[in-house]
Amino acid sequence: MSRIPFARAALWASLVLAFDAAAAPAVVSPAPQAPFSFAAAPGHLPKNVVPLDYRIAIVPDVAKRTLRGTGSIDLRFDAATDTIQFNAIGMQFANVRLDGKPVKAVSIDPKREIVTVTLAAKAKPGRHVLNLAYDARIESGPRGLFAQPFQKPDGSRDILLSTQFEATDARRMFPCWDEPAFRARFELTATVPAAWAAISNMPVKRRVVHGDLATTTFERSPSMSSYLVEFTSGDMASIGTRAGATAINVWAVRGQEQNGKQALEDARTILLDYNDYFGVAFPLPKLDAIAVPGGFQGAMENWGAITYNDQTLLLTPASTLDNRQLVFSISAHEMAHQWFGDLVTMGWWDDIWLNESFASWAAAKETDKRNPAWRVREAEDAGKEAAMRVDARLASRAVHYPVENELEPQNNADPLIIYNKGQAVLRMLEAYLGPDRFRDGIRAYMKARQYGNATSTDLWNALGAASGRDVAGLARDWIEQPGFPLVAARAECDAAGARTLTLTQSRFLLQGEAPAQPRWAVPLRMRVGSAAPQSVLLEKDGQRVAAGRCDQPLSLNADADGFFRVAYDDALLALNTRQFAALPDGDRIALLDDQWALVESGRRPLDSYLALAQAMGDRPNERAWNQILGALDTIERAERGTPGHAAFVAWARGLVKPVAAGMGAAGATQTAGLQRLQRNLVAHLGAWDDPDTLAEARRRFDAFVRDRASLAPDEQAAVLTVVAQHADAATFDQLHAIARAAKNETEVRRFYPILMRVRDPQLATRAAAIALSPEIPPQADVLRLNLVLTLAGEHPQLAWTTFTGQLDRLTAANPGNRPNVLAKTVPEVFWAGIPAATLQAWVKDQIDAGMADTLADSMQTVRFRQDEKARLVEAADRIAARRS
Repeated sequence: MSRIPFARAALWASLVLAFDAAAAPAVVSPAPQAPFSFAAAPGHLPKNVVPLDYRIAIVPDVAKRTLRGTGSIDLRFDAATDTIQFNAIGMQFANVRLDGKPVKAVSIDPKREIVTVTLAAKAKPGRHVLNLAYDARIESGPRGLFAQPFQKPDGSRDILLSTQFEATDARRMFPCWDEPAFRARFELTATVPAAWAAISNMPVKRRVVHGDLATTTFERSPSMSSYLVEFTSGDMASIGTRAGATAINVWAVRGQEQNGKQALEDARTILLDYNDYFGVAFPLPKLDAIAVPGGFQGAMENWGAITYNDQTLLLTPASTLDNRQLVFSISAHEMAHQWFGDLVTMGWWDDIWLNESFASWAAAKETDKRNPAWRVREAEDAGKEAAMRVDARLASRAVHYPVENELEPQNNADPLIIYNKGQAVLRMLEAYLGPDRFRDGIRAYMKARQYGNATSTDLWNALGAASGRDVAGLARDWIEQPGFPLVAARAECDAAGARTLTLTQSRFLLQGEAPAQPRWAVPLRMRVGSAAPQSVLLEKDGQRVAAGRCDQPLSLNADADGFFRVAYDDALLALNTRQFAALPDGDRIALLDDQWALVESGRRPLDSYLALAQAMGDRPNERAWNQILGALDTIERAERGTPGHAAFVAWARGLVKPVAAGMGAAGATQTAGLQRLQRNLVAHLGAWDDPDTLAEARRRFDAFVRDRASLAPDEQAAVLTVVAQHADAATFDQLHAIARAAKNETEVRRFYPILMRVRDPQLATRAAAIALSPEIPPQADVLRLNLVLTLAGEHPQLAWTTFTGQLDRLTAANPGNRPNVLAKTVPEVFWAGIPAATLQAWVKDQIDAGMADTLADSMQTVRFRQDEKARLVEAADRIAARRS
């Protein structure tokens, strides 16, 4: 699943910080996890009755938001029993029979979401058939079977049905053993309007039209987990191609299917590459990519029928290069799940990282292979940094974390740990083992576990056998315990100038001290000067390593492959700063990341980081400058309202403007990354009131008002945002007219957030009203919440009043995400503008007890932010005083 698109990693990095030591759990040494065993797999359903084959038939009534269903489920009884238990939510049952005989009773536990069927007598071990009829509901948000209203390009309204079952919502559409270890085969039948297309995991077996309705039965699926079942139906059309033996189709609302041409081409390339890499060809006869207008954000990896928010699958003439990159990377992520997650499924939700981390890792690898100019490994580093900021708190959780309740993945898992940290650890292991040995281990894992389940240990055993190394012992340090190390490097030089390092490690925290010190086997990648990196496994404190000559720059995290921080002693840091220009891009990025983190944690003075930023000169590297711009943003926001703000902004403009000037105008001759960097520099210079940038943005905006073709889609957001920040009423009216005239949802999602960036208070009030207005099409309802949160950047009190007064309206589009919005997002967004006590009290009244710990963690983040703000202001003002 790709619920948080890769491109939003930087947003999470800015929102999630460190927690206070008081909230820390005790450090527990990682223990070996057993290989997968069905009998020992966690879960709440008994293992004595096992589903083998489901035959499910549904008849949805969209107008009434209800469905009628029947089920015939082949079961294997491993022991004599008079009870059968399975999962269901909000269902009423009728005519329940086992082997044709009525059962004694059916009881439902709504809290546990478990149905107990009591038989008239004990049934013997062996094969049995459970038949039942049931009524259920069609949901209004993306869980279970849900109805998605949308607006067509001609302005008319329509609706379609789709499903979202991960983690525990298949039980909303049909009764099932809704735990991942219970793999079974599924044959789905659905009766829907005859004018509608019907799509599921497998190809259509037969379709019978009767009047205005049509009944479609799909081929029986291979053995799979219930959360991977999919059904979509509506007025949709498709385009298709083939990749070897597999038919590939892109489905979209009729009339928009041609916007899937690029995604279709991408899917063919990706599938052929994955067939080769994983060593097991995609086993289903077809793979559909289904563009759902609205609904969830991101995508869901249903086997053979991947559902996408249409903005992550379809491209129009209004789409940008960022849109194109997002389509490729999310497709690569979801298609990797067809192996990691679908062909081989984690045994329980505590190993969800086996699905998500590997899909993220594979997507980055595939994107880099097919689009090297995108420099995706540097973008991948930004996602890693977001995870490190979360993991640099004492209360952080391990990648593999016990899940007692199957609802926990929705409410308590941190996606930055599950997706980004796990991905970064895999990248580190691949660099340590070598790509060929790593691939051989993955292939062995796939062949051994296909059509089954697995734990982390099954993977480590396969990688260990392929590489001849103790991968399990190494990997457990990184997956089974939270946090990561800070590696301290102290250099000594002999009379001949040869350098020896003494290395130590400790847990890195942004705030507080660890009461106990866990240990990691740290696979360093050491580069001396410009030489190729060499692997060094740090296993003990005081370990000594020969490291070239004392006049050569040094990196212990070459190419930023590792998930750890490095603190160089003063002499090494000074040497690396003097020779910063000579370092490879990845080494510069790692040094910038680490030094800023050391500043935030109070271990290094702000001067040490700013010296590195100045040493970048005018070298245009997107990831390095994005890191610097992010740090400058943090300082600038901390300085707002202080006497030192103007001086700092002037200094920041002076640092950044030569880079923008040296690049010239963004154009086709630049790489994708440099074009993006140019726009980011313009956006920051505009936000910092650079007069030349403001004048140029206004000139280009005036031309855009006269001729929409004068400004390329890629450039529109940066230019219009600068104009909006400084807009008067007449300019705001022009911007609003542009938003209202949006030709498609891509433009809606581009232009409406720009209105929220206005600095004028009266115009901001108008922007808040627009965020709630009927102008937003129904499929973009989830955008409303983001609009109000964007408004908080310049007008926190207005955004707070709007959010709290319209909470139900703003969270209605995705009710399942409301607990996280309240307990996580609200404190992270409003910490600087609303008193902490007010924040905490209001949120506490809105959430149930299960989210109390999450809120407590978020409030620790607020306190860290406030402390950091005070420290940065003091340090920046002190530096400014020395300059004056």
